[in-house]
Amino acid sequence: MPTAAHLKSLYRISYWLTYVMVQPIHLVCIDERTSNLYVLAGNTDNLEFQITPQGEVF
Repeated sequence: MPTAAHLKSLYRISYWLTYVMVQPIHLVCIDERTSNLYVLAGNTDNLEFQITPQGEVF
C-alpha cells in the first residue's frame, strides 16, 4: 500500500507529466522488495521515476 508521501509525489509527477510535458503515463507500480513506487512514462523518450516511501523522487 502506498504511503501518503508516495501519493503526494505521485500526484506532482503525474500533473507535471500530463499537463506540462503532455506525456502519457504507461505504468505505475510498487516494488514489494524496496517499497519504492515506479512510474514509466513518455511518448518518444522513456521517462522513469522512482518514489521512495518518504516521497523522494529519483
